[in-house]
Amino acid sequence: MKKNYVTLFLMIFATVIVAQRNDFNNNGGNQEWSNASNWSLNAAPVATDIVGFPTLITSIVNADFTINKIQTTFATAGSTPGGTVNISGEGILTIDVNANPGTGIENASNNDAILNFSGKVTINNSIASGFKNTLMNHTNGNSNVIQFSDGSLLTINTPLEARSNSGGTYTFNGALAGAGALRFSANTNITFGSTSDHSGRTGDFVWVGANSVVTVNTADNGVFVPSGQKIQSNADNCSIIINGANVYKGNIGVDGTRTLTFNANKNQNSMGEIQFTGSGNGTLNLDIDNSVTELYFADNSGLDWQTGTLNITGFKEGLVKFGTDNSGLTAAQLLQITADGTASGQTLALEADGTLVLASSLSIEDYDYQSKGRLTFPSIITNENLQIKVPITSYKIFNTLGQQVQSFENEKEFQEISTSNLKAGIYIINIEGKVSERFIKQ
Repeated sequence: MKKNYVTLFLMIFATVIVAQRNDFNNNGGNQEWSNASNWSLNAAPVATDIVGFPTLITSIVNADFTINKIQTTFATAGSTPGGTVNISGEGILTIDVNANPGTGIENASNNDAILNFSGKVTINNSIASGFKNTLMNHTNGNSNVIQFSDGSLLTINTPLEARSNSGGTYTFNGALAGAGALRFSANTNITFGSTSDHSGRTGDFVWVGANSVVTVNTADNGVFVPSGQKIQSNADNCSIIINGANVYKGNIGVDGTRTLTFNANKNQNSMGEIQFTGSGNGTLNLDIDNSVTELYFADNSGLDWQTGTLNITGFKEGLVKFGTDNSGLTAAQLLQITADGTASGQTLALEADGTLVLASSLSIEDYDYQSKGRLTFPSIITNENLQIKVPITSYKIFNTLGQQVQSFENEKEFQEISTSNLKAGIYIINIEGKVSERFIKQ
């Protein structure tokens, strides 16, 4: 029994050691983290320490440090509401919560303090298993700010999740790097400033809570989402506002039945793919400002949009583009797009250069055979329908004996022909009396 008491005491003692808080007080006078006299424990912080800032002060991370957590306190900025705690210096501050999840950054002030990082911060959760999620959040003050200023570098090696809790906000004005996801929890308000730079980032941005708003003020021709990365909405009613031109170069993902609103207030000339993930029946609302003249996506024809919907507000012919030609979307994908204005209730199509237009604006005469090849596809059919790359109003199908076996004429344009009544064999389709092509029914 005595042995058990000793073991229990050692476990409790170890827990106390792990939970120790070491407050920066600058009693040593030089603001440096390496000076033991600047700390309440009279020792520079170690990996298990919670670093606290009970007063408004600038501290200098003058060497590399690893800590468990960094936070303000309830009383921080009490005499100067809205004041700033600044973490600066050339050393790398690594935050390792070693928990799943664990809070690594917290603005706990009741006085709307700004917790500002102007140096180098690395998120690296070393817990052996699990998702390795590190949290940063606000408690108490409803106008607290956690900020990464111009010149800072935040490297996210394992996921980092921003939470609102008491209603504080987040501002990112520096560089982001690392492959870990930056996650946005419910009701968070996040702003990326004009000096934000994510050109070296290999991680995604993911909404994991509803009703969160991300505002992107990255300077024109900078990088918010690099090519190959994406924003992913795994929560309801989230939105992103893009105020910088040509800063969005990645993909957009909408999971399950979620709805994501993408507000484009400036031109974007090299966006990636639209991905409907999970059950695939989500909605992407593409809200385009009247000043925008180009919103160009990559070729999406190789993707399965499942039953997702792309809803465009602010539609103009020739404004939205997929790929570089009229094969940038499949016929099925075109039917999954709804739009307002002149396109309301209308069938959409791709122009020869890949721009989205009203299907009624196209004709066979617009089709560039030399560069685009066949008008109909596929050339060998099993059970699928025959697709036409531009809208038509009539066709005739003949067998190899010259006998007409199927025809159709309609005032309403269409781009798909059923071949279910055709036997296996070789056929010639004549479209509107102008174009003839051969196809095989297997």
